Amino acid sequence: MSLESILKHILQEADIEQNKITQESAIKAEEIIRQAQEEANILCRDITEKAKVDYESQKQRQIVHARLEKKKKLLEAKQELMNSVFKKIKSELETGNLKKQQVFPNEVKEAPEDIDFYLNRFRQDYEAKIAEILFS
Repeated sequence: MSLESILKHILQEADIEQNKITQESAIKAEEIIRQAQEEANILCRDITEKAKVDYESQKQRQIVHARLEKKKKLLEAKQELMNSVFKKIKSELETGNLKKQQVFPNEVKEAPEDIDFYLNRFRQDYEAKIAEILFS
């Protein structure tokens, strides 16, 4: 064998080995890329699911808050209406000059009555009934 044929043989073997290494590297690169894509897809699904859960949670909190605010406003409006009813009753009682009579052995005297005292007693007794009439 001549030196040239030995050199040619070595170069052929080197080319074969180079092709083999290149093919193995390409296969490994494809496998690494495939695994990275799978991991990225899993991570993307996890992030998306967490975002959906967070969104639903935030949405539910806002709905609950809005419902509570609605109930609060409704209760405030009802309370204002109840207060106006009792103010109207008070003004009617005041214009009627509610008086009580004090009976003495020789005479009967009229004395102005404390309207707020009776109105507060009246309110306690009838507030639920008035609310039922107003809001049912």
